[in-house]
Amino acid sequence: METNKRIVNFGRNVDFHSAHYYEPSSEEELLEILNRHNTGKIRVVASKHAWSGAIVSADVIVNMRNFNEVKVDDSSEPPLAIVGGGTQMKKVLAELAKRGLTTPSIGLITEQTIAGAISTGTHGSGKNSLSHYMESLRIACFDNDGKAEIREVKSGESLQAARCSLGCLGIILGVTFRCVPQYWVTEKATWCTMIDDALVLEDQSPLQQFFLLPHSWRYVSQERRVSDLPQPSWSAWLYRWYWFLSLDIGLHLGVIASARWLRSRSLVHALFRWGLPASVFSRWVVTDRSDRILVMEHELFRHLEIELFVAQSKVREAAAFVAQVLQLADGQRDCLAALWQDRLGEMGMSEELQALRGIYCHHYPICFRRILADDTLISMSEGTEPWVYSISLITYVEPREPFFQVGRFLARSMAKLFGARPHWGKWFPLSGGEVEELYPRLEAFRETAYEFDRSGVFRNPYVEEVFSFPTMTTHQEANGRQTGSESGV
Repeated sequence: METNKRIVNFGRNVDFHSAHYYEPSSEEELLEILNRHNTGKIRVVASKHAWSGAIVSADVIVNMRNFNEVKVDDSSEPPLAIVGGGTQMKKVLAELAKRGLTTPSIGLITEQTIAGAISTGTHGSGKNSLSHYMESLRIACFDNDGKAEIREVKSGESLQAARCSLGCLGIILGVTFRCVPQYWVTEKATWCTMIDDALVLEDQSPLQQFFLLPHSWRYVSQERRVSDLPQPSWSAWLYRWYWFLSLDIGLHLGVIASARWLRSRSLVHALFRWGLPASVFSRWVVTDRSDRILVMEHELFRHLEIELFVAQSKVREAAAFVAQVLQLADGQRDCLAALWQDRLGEMGMSEELQALRGIYCHHYPICFRRILADDTLISMSEGTEPWVYSISLITYVEPREPFFQVGRFLARSMAKLFGARPHWGKWFPLSGGEVEELYPRLEAFRETAYEFDRSGVFRNPYVEEVFSFPTMTTHQEANGRQTGSESGV
């Protein structure tokens, strides 16, 4: 155990000290820790590649890095993966690849642990989030008497809650999910004038993601589909190097130089109007293994991100709104449609909108990814429509207050206009009341969380706020009234 351990996240927007820091190496040791601190506050830290306050605890922090085993049960069909909660996704993918297998969904980055990835609803494009595919989870939590125990969750609302829970149910020891055979993906870049041009490509490229380039306001789609040939194309190695040098490195250096170091709006505009488009080769068609081509080296440069999720039926309007707000923030006049001005006026947000004028120049491609609706209680892509789109905005500039001001406005206004849900693990500016309106099954999630942790040991101020957990007294009184009513008292 370490005391007074300093914890700093990847984006350096979360920085705190924890009185007790543990890295248990066995389930027995973990249960001892939970019993020792069963009246305190306990949170889990993993890769720290998140920007919300979910990991913060001034009392106890547990790092599950020693729970990192990957096993495959070949006796079932499809094969079943049994993975320790502290295992990084890059290790999961590498171990499964040795057997000709992979995960049913692959996210953009692989630095997170699998427990962290599912707890925040991490996703790729063209499939459900990884949370959706979890068949069972082993969770260290507390029984009704406040004693630490291990529960295996396999079905019902408990499973739906555990698949994406932000750590509110307890500490994830391990998960099981069905593997899929390793597959190869064919990719090409396609320029699109409007969002409809990108959306229509999804029929032929169901795994695609596409980007809106600021200041040119054109779209470029990474068309992606499963290849019929289970092998990489001859130029796959060259494409990986091209992508790494020109985009993972070159684009980011260009962004940092123009936006952070020189703080030149004209250079940022030029980068996205001419520089980046010149580096995209739309005739290059390449096929590579899924875990190579679907992943980016997004962790190489420090940044901060907000990601908003909208239903399929609202993505066109949401994309137009985001573009117009960013144009206004960049100082353009008469860029916001009268419809949005009227709606924002009705919502009492006109002054907040006008305060954005000229304060911020967006400097990174805006990524759109399509996710199938999840069978969970509170993942961002849970819902009634078959597809949800994520819209990701990233900043590399510090100080970040202009980005925070724009991001806060977009999150609040888009929640009201489009039912947009911010990503739990990204920068999260909404309050509990605003969250309540976005998640119709939130009460069921809260009830499940109480079943696993009646005293709120695993709930820090961040989750208490965004999930609007009532105090224990209020909850017990509500349960008492409900029980009395049901029993006829």
